[in-house]
Amino acid sequence: MRSYIASVSYYLKSPTLLFMFLVIVSIVIARIAGLTTLDTLILLMAFLGMAASLNIIMGFAGYVSFGHAVFLGIGGYTYVLLVYFFSPLNSLQHAAGGIGAFMVAIIAGLICAIVAASVGAAVLRLRGAFFAIATLGLNFAVLYIVKGIVPTLNPEQFFAAQVILPARALVHKSLIFNAMVITLTVILLTNYIIKKSRFGMGLIAIKEDEDAAEVLGVPTFKYKTLAFAVSAFFTGIIGALISLNGGGVDEAIFRVGHTIDMIVMIVIGGLGTALGPLVGGLIYYWLYDLLLVHYPGINLMILGVLVALIVLFAPEGVIGILRKYSIGKVKLKDVLE
Repeated sequence: MRSYIASVSYYLKSPTLLFMFLVIVSIVIARIAGLTTLDTLILLMAFLGMAASLNIIMGFAGYVSFGHAVFLGIGGYTYVLLVYFFSPLNSLQHAAGGIGAFMVAIIAGLICAIVAASVGAAVLRLRGAFFAIATLGLNFAVLYIVKGIVPTLNPEQFFAAQVILPARALVHKSLIFNAMVITLTVILLTNYIIKKSRFGMGLIAIKEDEDAAEVLGVPTFKYKTLAFAVSAFFTGIIGALISLNGGGVDEAIFRVGHTIDMIVMIVIGGLGTALGPLVGGLIYYWLYDLLLVHYPGINLMILGVLVALIVLFAPEGVIGILRKYSIGKVKLKDVLE
């Protein structure tokens, strides 16, 4: 009992968990107070969730996946087709104030995890640029498979692989918001737990020197495959809820730009940290929204220059910068994950 209380006290004192908790609570308060639209909050959480999902394979294990948007696409199409064709799942997504939608999204996430584990048997034997190119090729391969198969499921409705949900399959945005809050909370906690676990230490060892890690007894292939599958699982859930929020899905969800967004967010925040995706996602989303409003047309160019400066002068991201400082007698490197 004492050990349980001690462990709970430890986690409650963790600045990382506290910051995660405050971000989630702030989003909920913004929703209750009506400070912004539901769409804005859902998109913000989607950005944070995508970054934290990719962090599992890229941040911890060091494998840069340039085709991670493929799991957004698989998750989105799986979810939309499930609720379109199966009435019980359509009924479920309307139930329990968002929990039902989250449960259906889990099915989509599991499909993504299975695909990732299957494909990982081949692509995870590659490293560096070869792995990145392979994942990018996977993205295009699945896109063309979807474009070839989906329109045949309902030729009158699914024109050019665009699936528009009918009114019976639409869900109120408040339920999608609740489902996204649950999803983001689970993803952030998973990042924190992985960082603290033996599994996480194994992934970090792989990133530092995979050959040395294998010699020291780390089951590198097993760990990489599991990390890739978990990352794909959460990315698929995000893709499912994004598609539900949009009232349907089309091939744009496979856009490589989504993967670039994920990579940029964790680079800004700090690779391989539990807080990096959250901090980087908040900064990136604010910059993205600000520049899009004030500098349309050249917003991406400005953002690209800012990211290049961060990579050149602060390669460890915001968390890496903060770790160099202290607050009183507390060294931030001792408390920031």
